[in-house]
Amino acid sequence: MKGTTTIRGEIEHFIKERGLTINQFARATGINSGTLSSIINGRRPLSVKQLDQITSVMGLEEGHFFERYIEECIFHSTPDWRRLGPFLYRCMELDKLDCLDTAVRMTLDNTTYLPMLYELAETFVQEAKYKAAMLLYECVAESEKYQHSERLALCQYRLFNHRIENNQESNGQAVVLFEPYLERLNEAYQLGAYLRVINIYSSLNQWDNAQRLAKRMGERLENNMITVSIF
Repeated sequence: MKGTTTIRGEIEHFIKERGLTINQFARATGINSGTLSSIINGRRPLSVKQLDQITSVMGLEEGHFFERYIEECIFHSTPDWRRLGPFLYRCMELDKLDCLDTAVRMTLDNTTYLPMLYELAETFVQEAKYKAAMLLYECVAESEKYQHSERLALCQYRLFNHRIENNQESNGQAVVLFEPYLERLNEAYQLGAYLRVINIYSSLNQWDNAQRLAKRMGERLENNMITVSIF
């Protein structure tokens, strides 16, 4: 497959090298022949599902074309969420986190994607795909860093929980990064967040900070500004 640089070029080279017709290749992939012809001719966008079908028939490793897909179908076009969302999900499934991060960062100028990226991160958390989720949270938080949104605060809370480990120095850094967002959290998350931050300050022997937040938490509980959360 030397001498070809695009996904479409690779497909055309494969078809020619194997002596196949478009119809034969289409049957092998399970893609409609008219649709496949339009994809190869550049008249129709290529979905990640179709890319997977083509990659399989060509005998290549799953995700083989993902870097080029980002370049050709995301960077040099305006992808809609119907294509971008499934691609990001597939990156997570194949543990191609570099591709996921690159693709997301290419779309951050379009703020309409932020709610969908956040919801996808929540889905990744539910599926215990924490590394992929944290990449999305970081990107959403970076895009909203000048906003006072609840979504930004919750992204920071997810990142904070992920950063906590058995290392006092890193925990100290994590709590300093998160505390400014504490009161921006949805009320349902605030009690758990307060308790965790207070516990970390206590473990670091930062008693003044622990007492300061304990007092503030008590005041907010008295004023019914915090509700109990299981999270």
